[in-house]
Amino acid sequence: MPESKTPPEKHPRPNKTPPGNEARRDPSRHLDRMSLLAHQLMTPLSTISTLAQGLMRRANRLSTEDVQERSEKIWRASLRLQELIETIMSYTRINSGALTPSLNLFNLENLVRRVCQEHRNQELSRPFQTDLQDLPDVFVGDPVLLEQALAIILSNAMKYSPVDCPIIVRSRKRDGNIMIEVTDQGMGVPEGDLPYLMQPFFRGRNVKHMPGTGLGLSLVWHILKLHGGSVRLDSKEGAGTTVALILPDGSPVDLGADI
Repeated sequence: MPESKTPPEKHPRPNKTPPGNEARRDPSRHLDRMSLLAHQLMTPLSTISTLAQGLMRRANRLSTEDVQERSEKIWRASLRLQELIETIMSYTRINSGALTPSLNLFNLENLVRRVCQEHRNQELSRPFQTDLQDLPDVFVGDPVLLEQALAIILSNAMKYSPVDCPIIVRSRKRDGNIMIEVTDQGMGVPEGDLPYLMQPFFRGRNVKHMPGTGLGLSLVWHILKLHGGSVRLDSKEGAGTTVALILPDGSPVDLGADI
């Protein structure tokens, strides 16, 4: 698996403007972003509404298979809507300074396996490979935030790669850190877009026709920094992407001090 080339300590933003401040300075940009978020929320909501109305009107004429198929589409659309709302709420908490970790002791390997299984269940036909090694039985961190970060990365990997392409999740220890890597064989990222991917609302030029807010990777970066960690991304357009979540191997010190 290729090693990441992005320095772990640097948030790839071309300027030092705090996330969200440029929108406050430019009202038109703020309106554009609100319009984008509203559009992204309406897409799955419209799917749910249309399918539910169809079930109501044709309930007596649909076969069990038809009901199951439409119900599954409603379920998938509701998952997408839930994911969008959770991402937007977390981003709002970041901008207000209210996103702080609630530290707990938990089994990191169990968390990773559970999140992987939940995503595997969403696409049973997709190859899904896990190779988890050296994950601690006891880890200090916020399991809810770390679960959200991993879920965002897995969702992106599934969204931007064909359903017959495998998702590979592996873990290892290196230089006193725990690395959880998610690799896909999907669309990849144009080289010129790589330095900007973790900016809020930024989306690669080759995925703008697909649903998305551009908030996910920015949120992942903040969550990892809150845990004293970092994010590395290695990608090539047309050849797939590897995202590494890097966490300190041991109790983080001064969590969130460098946000």
